[in-house]
Amino acid sequence: MPGEPLPPNKYSGLEEDAYNTCLYLERLLDWSEEISDEVRTSKRTPQLCGRLLGYMMLEAPTPEGRLNVAKEIQTCASASDTQDRLAGITQFYDHHFIRFFKAAKDATPAVSTPPSRPSIDMTAEEKNQLLEEAPQDHRAAKLLCLVRDNYRCVVTGRYDAATAISRYLEDKTFIAPAPIVPTELAHIIAESTNANIQGGGTKRSYAASAWAVLDRFGKVNVVDNELNGQGIHRLPNVLTMSVDVHIYFDTLQIWFEEIGTDRYRLCAHWDSVLTALGVDLNNPVIQLTTTNASLPLPDSRLLRLHATCAKVAHLSGAGEYIDATLRDMEELKVLASDGGSAHVLLDALLHSGGQVTVH
Repeated sequence: MPGEPLPPNKYSGLEEDAYNTCLYLERLLDWSEEISDEVRTSKRTPQLCGRLLGYMMLEAPTPEGRLNVAKEIQTCASASDTQDRLAGITQFYDHHFIRFFKAAKDATPAVSTPPSRPSIDMTAEEKNQLLEEAPQDHRAAKLLCLVRDNYRCVVTGRYDAATAISRYLEDKTFIAPAPIVPTELAHIIAESTNANIQGGGTKRSYAASAWAVLDRFGKVNVVDNELNGQGIHRLPNVLTMSVDVHIYFDTLQIWFEEIGTDRYRLCAHWDSVLTALGVDLNNPVIQLTTTNASLPLPDSRLLRLHATCAKVAHLSGAGEYIDATLRDMEELKVLASDGGSAHVLLDALLHSGGQVTVH
């Protein structure tokens, strides 16, 4: 799971020093004999750690975010237990940034089902009520998102099947304006992030740490942007997507690269993914639009963070490492008698909410 080699250092000052630290890690063949058992058991190689931290700097969505990562790296580098600290900060970003987008998504998101009356036919009073209040649950967010996105997948342009069926049942002359597909409500920041965090505990601690990373790295404040609690369903954090698009988005196989105001280039690690979705490889451009000025479009900062995560996960090799660990967790019934699966248990415990101190 090597990822791509880091390019030459292009920075100056503290950032140059921090990136050189990443290059140093990348060149190491193995950890020193003094490294802690926890780091060695995790099976994260120095190369993986160096590349993850290096690409966090290279792909940072904001200059402030890059500088904050550089400061963390150099604080670790100046400690007596340098390698342990660097492995620790890598593990922190792995669990609280990469996995925040990649592994925290709901495994079985709810597919849109035919409502008793199509949302396109909601009364003016019902629409106004939804518009005046932020969506408080998945269903309300799905309805508003469908209205905003004109009942279409934002990537393929295909029409929501549930709405088409409901319209046809009421009017047998109705013809959908585009091929129909089941659609889902896709969250940029995972819907599960704010679930079951009341009253403290490891889940709340994990969420708090992950939100802190988004604030320091991407200037997204959970309180200021009203994404706390049920605010996770607010329209700036959701999109309408067909099932296949949603899967690729959640697994970081596709991302939106900003090229203008609410205008994005759809990117993927492999062209075959875009081809499978029917995207024109010569013009993979998506212009997000809203049917109502009161229905805000997805926040470009959140899409930028998702794009950063997708690129860092792929380029560093961390995505493959996480995929392998998750596969092991699914298949693991009992620990290997020789301790060979200890890294899987360790990762599971850490991702369930265990904290890593960042110095």
